[in-house]
Amino acid sequence: MCLVETGFEYRILCKLTTEQANSILAKAPNLDHCDESGLYEYRDSGSLTSMPDAVLQRAEYGLYFCDYSRSRTSLEVLGYALSRCADIGPVTLQAAD
Repeated sequence: MCLVETGFEYRILCKLTTEQANSILAKAPNLDHCDESGLYEYRDSGSLTSMPDAVLQRAEYGLYFCDYSRSRTSLEVLGYALSRCADIGPVTLQAAD
């Protein structure tokens, strides 16, 4: 599911309504844009690369997260998503196979 093989993929397992998921995706820090498939890309404002630092997408199990850069930006996005999910209910971070 990751766009390139260099990303680290994770599942954020939690029960979210569509509205809760959309709020998390839209309010996570460093949002750059969302494509037509619902893939939200996050980039550091000073990034010169075409690859995002991280992506999030709504999934049947909660949220899909892919970290491309292991940067502060990607960690901020992951931390925000985990924190918001934990505010809603139990959450588990699982490496994707």
